[in-house]
Order: sequence, then C-alpha cells, then structure tokens
Amino acid sequence: MSKLTAKQQAWVDYYKQGKTAAEAARLAGYKARDDNGFQSIGSENLRKLAVYIAERDKILETPRIADMEEINAFWTNVMRDKGEETKDRLKASELRAKAAGAFVQQIEHSGTLEVENPLAGLTTEELRKLADDG
Repeated sequence: MSKLTAKQQAWVDYYKQGKTAAEAARLAGYKARDDNGFQSIGSENLRKLAVYIAERDKILETPRIADMEEINAFWTNVMRDKGEETKDRLKASELRAKAAGAFVQQIEHSGTLEVENPLAGLTTEELRKLADDG
C-alpha cells in the first residue's frame, strides 16, 4: 500500500482511538457539508484503508501479547534462576510442564441416569399412528 496522506494517518489514529469513522473524518480535518458527508468519507476510508488498519492492528498488538514461545522461555528462565525463591522456581517448572502436556488430568464419572420414556408402553401400531399423525 502506498504511503498515507497526513489526513488519512490522522483518520486512522482517531479511528483506532475508538472514534466512529465519521467522527474520525471530522477530527482529521476532512471537509464535508454535513454529517452525511463525514459518514461517506469515513465509510470510504474504512474500505480504502482496511488493509492498513489490519496491518496497524498487527503491529500494535504483537509487542503487547506474548506468544507461547516467549511464555515458555520466561518460565524456563525463572525456573533456572538460582536467585528466585524455590516456590517461584517450582511454580514456573509446573507451569512449563503443564504447557508441555506433562500432566494429564483424568476425571472419572459414575452414576446412573434414569430417563422416563413416555412412549415406552405403546405398541408398534400406536407408534406408527402417532408418526403418521405428526
């Protein structure tokens, strides 16, 4: 995508701050005769700048959200750090092991389930009649 104009960049910034597309157009300095004009500009920018908005979201979110590789590295570092308290090292090793699937939790259920079938006492003919009537 080509470089954005100053107005387009401002529009994206306002839009990413939670403004509506029309309000972002107004704040970014676009000119329109009325609210419908700002709504049209905002709608057009949503369409034209969708790829840029998605790329911007990815750029903004990537540093904020740790992936599993980063989380596992953190747990491993805590686990191996002799300066950490033993309880914290143990917890880190437990979390790392759980993430790797080392602990499989098995739950057993037992009991009976009684279901009353209201059609149990009917004959085949009565069942056919019900099916035909239904």
